[in-house]
Amino acid sequence: MLIKDFMTRDIVTVQSNASVTEVRNLLAMSDFHRLPVMEGERLVGIVNWHRLVGEGSVKHCMIKNPFTATPDMAIEEAARVMIDRQITALPVLDGEELVGIITLRDLFRVGVMALGARQHGVRVTLEMPEMRGMLADVINALTNLGAYFVSLVTIPDTDGEGELVTLKVQDVTEQQVADVLADLSIDVRDIRLT
Repeated sequence: MLIKDFMTRDIVTVQSNASVTEVRNLLAMSDFHRLPVMEGERLVGIVNWHRLVGEGSVKHCMIKNPFTATPDMAIEEAARVMIDRQITALPVLDGEELVGIITLRDLFRVGVMALGARQHGVRVTLEMPEMRGMLADVINALTNLGAYFVSLVTIPDTDGEGELVTLKVQDVTEQQVADVLADLSIDVRDIRLT
C-alpha cells in the first residue's frame, strides 16, 4: 500500500501572504483542519487551527519546511514518520509539485480497511508463538473449510513473545472456525461474529 492510493488529492492551499483571519475563516467553513502554505507553486509550510494566532500574514504562524512524503512512500512509513514526529499530516510532493496530503484520518481509514471493519464475518485474534509455518497452517485449514478471507493482520504480541494475528473470514460459522483452530492447538485470544 502506497501513499498515492490513500492521500487526498484535491487539496486546498493558501499563499504565505494570506491573512490569519482569512485562513481562520477558510478553515471554519471547511471539513479540514490544516492547510499547506505556498509561495507561488512551492510548498513553504503548513498551518493548523492551533497555530492561527495574532494578526498579519499566515507566514508568521505556519510550521516552516514541514516534513513531507512522496506518492510512492509506503503507507506504514508515513504512519511511522507521523507518530515519531508527533505530526498529524504530511504534504505529498512529487518532485517539487504538491500533489496531495496524507493525514491521520487517512491512516485510520486504512486501518479500518485492513481490519475488515466494514465487512461482516467471523473475526478471530490468535496468539501465535514465533514458529515458522503456523500461520500457513491456519490459512490452509480455514481455506480448506471454505472460508473467504476478508482481512489478515499481524503485529508483535505486547509481551514480546510471538505475534498477534487478527483475521476475518466469511462463508463459515464461528463454531466451524473454533473447531478448526482447536484441531491446530492454536491459542485463540478472541473469536466473535461481527
